[in-house]
Amino acid sequence: MPFRDQWRDVKCLHNDGIPIDTTSNETAKLFDAAITQYTGWYNDKQLGGIESCISRLLSSDPTCITSRIFATGLNLLGTTFPSSSLHSKTLESLGDTISSNKYINLHSQALIQWSLGQFEKATDIWEQILVLYPFDMMAIRFVADTYFYIGNRDMLRDSVARILPIWETSSDRPLKSYLYGMYAFGLGETNMIERAEKEARHGLELNPHDAWATHAMTHAIEYAGDTSKGIDFLKRTNQNWETCDIIKPHIDWHWALYELEQGNREISEDILNRILNKDNEMIMLDFHDMASLIYRLKLAGKETSTINSSTRLKKFLNDHLHDHTVIFNDLHIYFILDDYAEAEDRNNFIRTLKDAYDTSDSDKGHVYRQVGKYIFQALDQFKEKNYSNVVEILYPIRNKIYQVGGSNAQRDLFNLLLIHSAVYSNNHQHQKLAKRLINERCLLRNKTKSKLMENYANAILND
Repeated sequence: MPFRDQWRDVKCLHNDGIPIDTTSNETAKLFDAAITQYTGWYNDKQLGGIESCISRLLSSDPTCITSRIFATGLNLLGTTFPSSSLHSKTLESLGDTISSNKYINLHSQALIQWSLGQFEKATDIWEQILVLYPFDMMAIRFVADTYFYIGNRDMLRDSVARILPIWETSSDRPLKSYLYGMYAFGLGETNMIERAEKEARHGLELNPHDAWATHAMTHAIEYAGDTSKGIDFLKRTNQNWETCDIIKPHIDWHWALYELEQGNREISEDILNRILNKDNEMIMLDFHDMASLIYRLKLAGKETSTINSSTRLKKFLNDHLHDHTVIFNDLHIYFILDDYAEAEDRNNFIRTLKDAYDTSDSDKGHVYRQVGKYIFQALDQFKEKNYSNVVEILYPIRNKIYQVGGSNAQRDLFNLLLIHSAVYSNNHQHQKLAKRLINERCLLRNKTKSKLMENYANAILND
């Protein structure tokens, strides 16, 4: 059995530094089971998966506020609810949280701030919780997911670094091994590649089925430019990480990136089709993977033949067309919007996008005005093949794009968009810039010039 199957009761959770507000051992064990699946990126079939656990958790003790906090946080961080109703839904979900319990009050405040789009305020509150309760995996995961959505790479690393020594010097607790993969991911995002690999390997030694540690390793290997090593690693460990159904398609996506970097566009498309045809209910991470891979294949000159036939992808896009919860989601919708939407739908998307962000005082409103709107403009210009305009729009903001969220690997699409546009621009200075951008990307990846970059370099020479 690769996953945990013994769950902590109220006393054990309290002893482990998790002040759950219930006297029900059933509730405590369901909470432990749900947080374990969330941390491990899998649905335990024997338990009916995370959703079933959450449903039973909430009904087992309706007075337990910690359970409501966890359920509300999962809904928020899933980013699949419209921003217009997010705050009211959050207040309704939390219910009455008036309590003398500081733990509950702080968690409630963090979720309310998140629902208002005040992501940095939410992370500040979760960090306060971790000063007081360093073993609170719920806060650890919520804050990490939020740092991802605001592109705060340093804090992805340092938030875990502040608590890891406390876990290491205390008695062993369940879920401890997952911290190494989380730390490795933050190290990789801040270009500390060798240390990232070391921490990820340590996490996998402790738990070979830790798919997040596997994921952190795929990032580190990609950033080192060793795609052959990455493909071999994923092949060798496939039986371990494929059991983690929530993140499995995303690890497949990383595999597709390795293949695309090597010039194997057909293999990348095969992987895309595998992700498209996944049976499970689609989550936002799946959508990110599909949309960005479709766009990358287009950049590489491969029009995917199965895009328009995916009713699953089309339905998900239409269901979330006007959510505008985070800019990162909206950009991925825009990558493939023309493949599915009518002109009226597209115009409505742009209208509601501007309504949501243009005058918003939220963090995402500020990011949209400073960076996001220019990326949308660049995507419009690219569609019209106005490559010189794309360069003029993207180049000045390229070092601010991290603010839209995502990982370095995910945001690399914008580097590729800029390189592609500079290569095919009719401005000779842009073609010179393209050579410099190719150099920059290759040296950042351990001086490795991939087939993808060779193709761009050759396109300049042959122009």
